[in-house]
Amino acid sequence: MSITVTRRNLLKGFAGAAALPGLIKAAEEFKPPVGKMPTRILGKTGVEVSILALGGVAGVTDFPSDDLAAKFIQDCLATGITYVDTAAAYGHDNDPRNSERRYGKALGKLRPKIYLNTKTAERKADKALRDVETSLKLLQTDYLDCVQIHCIGPSEDPTAWGKPDGVYTALRQLKDQKTIRFIGITTHIEVKCLRTALEMYDFDTVLTTFGPTADRRPYEETLLPFMHEKKLGIAAMKIMGGMKEYNRVTTESYPGRLIGQGKGLTSADKLLRYALSLPIHTATNGIGDYNQLRANLEVCYNFHPMTERERKDLQVAMEGSANFLAYNQPGYAGC
Repeated sequence: MSITVTRRNLLKGFAGAAALPGLIKAAEEFKPPVGKMPTRILGKTGVEVSILALGGVAGVTDFPSDDLAAKFIQDCLATGITYVDTAAAYGHDNDPRNSERRYGKALGKLRPKIYLNTKTAERKADKALRDVETSLKLLQTDYLDCVQIHCIGPSEDPTAWGKPDGVYTALRQLKDQKTIRFIGITTHIEVKCLRTALEMYDFDTVLTTFGPTADRRPYEETLLPFMHEKKLGIAAMKIMGGMKEYNRVTTESYPGRLIGQGKGLTSADKLLRYALSLPIHTATNGIGDYNQLRANLEVCYNFHPMTERERKDLQVAMEGSANFLAYNQPGYAGC
């Protein structure tokens, strides 16, 4: 399936269309830079995935129509991205779970070629099973490559997940039934609980934060070696610091909180190179528009790891940047 891009179907179904000619023009005219996407093996899953993953927020949730978002998703996949990420929580108050719905509309015959990851924030088995059932319907698929326990926090009790009515028990059941292939876990801010959960359960993948700022150092120095001992598939997120805010009416999405000039800020290409120079498998970026997609592709198609000196220099340059990080803001992602 391919979404046909015409002004009529892109303009249909949303208000304020007159303000969006640049966005539509970008969708019509997009051509990726010349190059090939590098891949890595996603830990013990054995699945080969692109080093750049498409996150399920930003362009996926915020483009003003399903057709425009679906076209963007298909264009991303045509560049060599094979890892796509979403969650039951991704959407808007007036359009919940639109990320999963839009992926479902876009994937079609592309589904077998991609690694499809979604998440559940439920902690009880019955609610998690209903959540996954809804995900399958919205994503228009009969199986999921991975479902992750979403956004664990400091008040979590991982021991409850493995009880008969716990979320891990439900996901284990789905894995045994081959409805899902792998079980994963995610966190933005909680090192101790993540370590405990990884020790207690047989997870396949983890999605968490990596970057050159001081508050991310425990993830890199403490958790990352442990993840490799467990042979986990590792996806990095929030490598740009999280988005400052969303821009739904132009082709120019706002950059991450760590991008810019001045103390505690740097360039997007350095942040992406830093993450990919770590022993991770893919970097999950919430790519907000075609310009950001093209910039990410330039880094990935021409990727060369940072030297140890480059990494240390960037860490020094990012000292004092913690206040810019989205996941340090009160109430961020419910954590």
